[in-house]
Amino acid sequence: MKVEFSPLQLEEVLNFDDLKSLFANFSKLTGIDVSLHSIGGDEVLSYRINPEKSICELVRKRQSNCNPQMKYAGMKAADLGEPYIFQCGTMIKCSVPILFEEKYLGSLACGPVLLWEADEIAHQDLITFAGKYDISPSEACTILSCVKQLTPENMRSAAQMLSIMVTYMCKEESIFLRQRLKLSKQQNKIAELMNEKRLNAISLESLERRNKFKKYPYEMEKELIAYVQAGDTVQAIEILNGILGEIFAISSGDLDIIKANVYELTAVLMRAAVDAGVLLSDLAAIPKKVTVILADDTQYDEVCLLTSELMDDINNVIYQNRFKKQSNEHLINAINFIKKNLTDDLSLNTVASNVFVSGYYLSHLFRDEMDLTFSDYINKVRMEAAIKLMKERQLSIQDIAIKSGFKDAGYFTKTFKKYHGITPKKYMDLL
Repeated sequence: MKVEFSPLQLEEVLNFDDLKSLFANFSKLTGIDVSLHSIGGDEVLSYRINPEKSICELVRKRQSNCNPQMKYAGMKAADLGEPYIFQCGTMIKCSVPILFEEKYLGSLACGPVLLWEADEIAHQDLITFAGKYDISPSEACTILSCVKQLTPENMRSAAQMLSIMVTYMCKEESIFLRQRLKLSKQQNKIAELMNEKRLNAISLESLERRNKFKKYPYEMEKELIAYVQAGDTVQAIEILNGILGEIFAISSGDLDIIKANVYELTAVLMRAAVDAGVLLSDLAAIPKKVTVILADDTQYDEVCLLTSELMDDINNVIYQNRFKKQSNEHLINAINFIKKNLTDDLSLNTVASNVFVSGYYLSHLFRDEMDLTFSDYINKVRMEAAIKLMKERQLSIQDIAIKSGFKDAGYFTKTFKKYHGITPKKYMDLL
């Protein structure tokens, strides 16, 4: 087995306060000392029942260490994938690997213990061993009288018990870190989208126009519903982040307004799932999370995370039911074709023929499902592509117009001013 090393440190994953309590209770229950070691074998944390009568503690006080041996034992345990029993001086210890997300993070050591009676030979062996560290024969005899005697099976069972408890702690932390990473990515995306919206309002004329028409993003919601019903999770999450960005922007930081809008959005998603063929009984767990979102003590970051989890839950339910609304399949195919072929001549009949429906049907599909005409949707997507190119500030307005699908700069300028309230040149100057 090839051992992969975790880039994290033990203190980044494990709660040492909880671990101290765990070690103390484990040692009191079993009578065995326990210690925590880094990948390099360094002792990071320990609990010893009688520290003044512990060979490990006395060796450590004499500025000696067992790092090489503990490093080897931990690596061996990780390689075997189970507790590794080894001889430490004249006694026995057991090393257990600590894995975090399947990567080696460090080890636990149980012991030392005796697997036989403390006879004369055992006393003499320990006196010889202890003499290397300036430990007197009387001290060595006292140490041996305090050492726990176990069978190999009991030693292994005790180590396994400790391993299970620490593994659980690692799993809990892994779940927490994944949630935080997911939340961080989502908040970064929302921040980017909100910044884009701010840039669109950088002139007085544009700002006045935005305030006049500031409202909930129903067009994006329609597109989100289509992707949800088609089971396209990746696109659905991207649009959801955009909607959340709009919600936060129009809410002016008022958490109650944000929660109310998120609540409405969740209701829309549930209706979309039902339209896709999902039974209401399969959505029974969703209202529980909505209740948490609406709670007074639920903060901004928790709203983000819970909303994202709700989306995951709804998508999973739709996937499990394997139902798809046929009209939304056609709509998604049309949307994807438009985005992939934005610079082509995207007439209604061209797009319709490529998604194998009639132009009449596709036209009504955009009106019914998106509340937009086909041509308005084309312009909307092309505007979004143009904004991205303009932010790079590397192309002329003519080149931007062509790359975003407009035939000439004149028509592009006219359309851009209609959507954003200022000309492309003025927008780029302000950038």
